[in-house]
Amino acid sequence: MEERIIKVLGENAKYDSSGFIRKKEGFLPFIYPSVGEKGRICNLFKILLTNKCKSNCLYCVNRRDRDYQRYSLSPHQIAETFYQFWKKGYVEGLFLSSAIDEDANETQEKMIKTAEILRKKYGYKGYIHLKILPGADEYLIKKAFLFATRISINMEAPSTRHLSKISKDKDFSKNLLKRLKYISKINKEIPLPAGITTQFIVGAAGEKDKEIIGFSYYLYKNLGLKRIYYSGFIPVINTPLENLPACNRKREVRLYQADILIRKYGFKSSEIPYDENGNLVLEKDPKLLWAEKNPSFFPLEINKADFEELIRVPGIGFNSAKKIIEIRKENKINSPSQIKRLKIRLNIACRFLLFNGKKINPDQILPEPEDEQLLLLDE
Repeated sequence: MEERIIKVLGENAKYDSSGFIRKKEGFLPFIYPSVGEKGRICNLFKILLTNKCKSNCLYCVNRRDRDYQRYSLSPHQIAETFYQFWKKGYVEGLFLSSAIDEDANETQEKMIKTAEILRKKYGYKGYIHLKILPGADEYLIKKAFLFATRISINMEAPSTRHLSKISKDKDFSKNLLKRLKYISKINKEIPLPAGITTQFIVGAAGEKDKEIIGFSYYLYKNLGLKRIYYSGFIPVINTPLENLPACNRKREVRLYQADILIRKYGFKSSEIPYDENGNLVLEKDPKLLWAEKNPSFFPLEINKADFEELIRVPGIGFNSAKKIIEIRKENKINSPSQIKRLKIRLNIACRFLLFNGKKINPDQILPEPEDEQLLLLDE
């Protein structure tokens, strides 16, 4: 029976993206491949404490009015099960979330207790990601910092207006943003090794990409978030939104591309290009679109451009820009062949570069496919 409960609560946890990549067939429902430090893929034990919920969010698999089997696990059950999987090398960390069973504080306390058992009873020193529940008191949030590696709370939507379309139970300012601000405050006092994060559901509330990215920019700049995750809406049967179309996967991809521009590449949210409806263009990478709309910025001489300029070149990433600067300290870069081994989409980058004063025809370079997996990395 306990094995079945673990499988169900693991499967129910899939809607919390937070860095998880698409699962392959054959994975146990509670083991999720995740992008770790420096792009390394690691398996996390990802599970809900309970799928019993007092809330009735319109999109959620665990909403109160949905006819569905309800289960719970105790802190000791989760801690012991995770520890056994970790000892055998099946997983490298724990991601613990939960629905809210009657009382947010009581449920949050049990989640924290799970982490405490792992730290104190089992001596586990590895990765623990704890989700903070809407409505949890500040003293519990601060207590979570004693045991977690990473802490997050899901904002779900970029504004009060949008959240009200998918949840009548959550208050955007009081339940979510207020707590995220408090999490940010404590993180400045007691910095978490893996920082703080949040998640948006994309495509369920009629929100525009411009609104999502604008709010994300505020969260990065003012609250110091480590990452923001964009979870494309997936309709769940027997919910009020079951007939709403699923979010286009390409929209999710474009949001991650815009996110890395504002998070790492020095772009302001106002620089991100959108279509006439305030959404990202699905057919084109926003960095490439920005470059095409700013011809006066290009072409850049690859031997002279500084780091901040290089990372604005489509096809050149954060790490590859650093490597270009290292290479040119030794020799002038006269040809794309000198940087071919770097992770650069040369057929695109050459459109915006000069190589020792010379323009290279990009048509002579074989195109490389866009790697969606890189969107979760820090490249």
